[in-house]
Amino acid sequence: MKGTNPSLKFKKGLLYFIYQDKLYNLELDSDLCGTHPLLEVKTSQRSLQQGKQLKVRLYTPEKVQLQSFAVEAEIDTGCTMLVNGFQTWTQSRELDSSKRIPPLFRPARPLLVPYGDYGFTSYSRRRGKFHSWSWAGFNYDGNWLLLASDQEDRGYTLFSCDLNSGNLTIERDCMGTHIANYSLLSLYIGSGEERQVWDEYSSLVPGTSPPRISGWTSWYNYYTNITEEIISDNIEALHASGLPWDVFQIDDGWQQAIGDWHTNDKFPGGMEKLAQQARERGLKPGLWLAPFICEAESQLWERNPDWLLKDEQDKPVKAGWNPGWSGWFYALDFYNRDFRNYLRQVFDTVLNQWGFSMVKLDFLYAAALLPRQGKNRGQIMGEAMDFIRKQCGDNIVLGCGVPLAPAAGRVDYCRIGGDVAPYWEDRLLSTVNYRERVSTKSSLYSTLHRHMLDKRFFGNDPDVFLLRDGKKKVNENKLTPAQRHTLFVLNNLLGSLVFLSDDVDSYTPEQTQQLAEMFPWPETEVTGFTCENDLYTITVEAEGQRWLVLANLSSGKRFTEVEEGSWFNPATGLVVPEFLVKLAPHQTLCLAQVDRENKRPQVLGSSGHLLPGAQVASLTGSGQSWQLKLKNNAAPHSRIWISVPHGMEKLEVNGTEYPAISKMGMAHIIVEGGN
Repeated sequence: MKGTNPSLKFKKGLLYFIYQDKLYNLELDSDLCGTHPLLEVKTSQRSLQQGKQLKVRLYTPEKVQLQSFAVEAEIDTGCTMLVNGFQTWTQSRELDSSKRIPPLFRPARPLLVPYGDYGFTSYSRRRGKFHSWSWAGFNYDGNWLLLASDQEDRGYTLFSCDLNSGNLTIERDCMGTHIANYSLLSLYIGSGEERQVWDEYSSLVPGTSPPRISGWTSWYNYYTNITEEIISDNIEALHASGLPWDVFQIDDGWQQAIGDWHTNDKFPGGMEKLAQQARERGLKPGLWLAPFICEAESQLWERNPDWLLKDEQDKPVKAGWNPGWSGWFYALDFYNRDFRNYLRQVFDTVLNQWGFSMVKLDFLYAAALLPRQGKNRGQIMGEAMDFIRKQCGDNIVLGCGVPLAPAAGRVDYCRIGGDVAPYWEDRLLSTVNYRERVSTKSSLYSTLHRHMLDKRFFGNDPDVFLLRDGKKKVNENKLTPAQRHTLFVLNNLLGSLVFLSDDVDSYTPEQTQQLAEMFPWPETEVTGFTCENDLYTITVEAEGQRWLVLANLSSGKRFTEVEEGSWFNPATGLVVPEFLVKLAPHQTLCLAQVDRENKRPQVLGSSGHLLPGAQVASLTGSGQSWQLKLKNNAAPHSRIWISVPHGMEKLEVNGTEYPAISKMGMAHIIVEGGN
């Protein structure tokens, strides 16, 4: 299929609706048009550079209740499928026809169903049959067919495809919608290079493009065991590191109960005091909240039972189970006026009285577990996110545990994967096929395969990196050095919000040096992305420089050749095409592109930065005398490799003369620091 345009052919559509308590259906033709005595469905399209925008609309003089709408289509076989999970934590990957996503293990369903789409979506046991929410990408050897809804706040869109047959079904989750005129489907259909189709699709969807920020969060070290002293000490430690951090975020554990957003006894000085301390240290203070859930031990549950979301049997709707709380927690009814007023007071207190300038809002999916009020899940989620945005104003909003399309343009940053862990994989939860599990490996899959969302819809939050060692039982880190480094690199490479959770003042000297290697970070752009058997090849560019990042997520060794050109890393030396690069299990390697034809000294790369050479501001001069300058916040332990032109036996840099070293594929010198 390479070099050709993948095809999409519609076959028919089918609409089910209720009018005056009677069920009707309407079959649409291959143009997705149809007429019924009660309504009419028309389709229009608008041509775009990479494809088109297709709109299917329902027209009726009287309100009807929608049950379901689906379109049957056919695509070319011989591709892989980019599968987007239901919400933040649901693993997302590019899969081929030999893979499958099995259903959740039945005994685990009572505890785990609320977190994902298990309760309202069918999972196939067959290989090559996948479903994807909001968008689906089909990769034909680098030529992409992207199908993506640009109107998810009218109802979630589900793409189900059998890669072996090419049969595709596109469904609008519209059950419960009471409406007259309605957009049954608004679909982007584009083909071309990955960046081209995502650029065009994102132009149809409101988004945010916030600046890259870095900081600290309490969760992945202390979990709920935080105290005022712990938080205060870590504010001071982060400031004392001397690195240019932006945010300090207090996570779960400060509140009286889930639903009762008042400070507990572990914080006698109150939250305002800690927010002020963070600001005085040059940090924006952030606070964790879960606005749409509560637990049964909360005062909210006891005093306001009418705020709870109820099912058809008038029973509270379970939103999940958390052993770190009191077990089951429950969804709250966003449409209850008194509950909304309560949330307004909560946000006013946190942002205006306490002085926090960022909120991390978690478990947001709970707002839309059930269709109600004549609205479907997607409509409810969109309205809930609009409410959140209005309450927070210009303050930073980090969304988490939320379907991603309704979050676009409504949050500044959004989690794009599951929680990382101080271990690589949770074998038990992986075995029961739980896609929202806490797992570093699973989280990295989503970080990689949702990288294209960054700066198009919001800033990507790939969750934290962990550099600490495993000496303490309370917060033991079982990740290997290679796994820690891979997590560190990929979070920095593909995230706009980059957090850690370690006690930085307990780092070893080596860990302190490693931490400094994420600064200063250039404004990178991903210009190439491929994956094969868990080996990822990513090309990024910034400030006229180009890097190649090779990431091996597999548990075995991998060998790969680089693309055209010459590349350098201090550990490998010069790497050219046909040179096999060896990657150990879970290893990531970053190489800088170099010009071997350059007749003047040039920076080959460096140690002291995750992207070799990215900390260099300039190399200027002539003849044998040159000036090397590093950027602000460059790691003090930086070592810079500089090529020496053929025939030149020495080079003077910053007043020091260095003899040329002829090895690693090119004559060069090594400069300690540069300022």
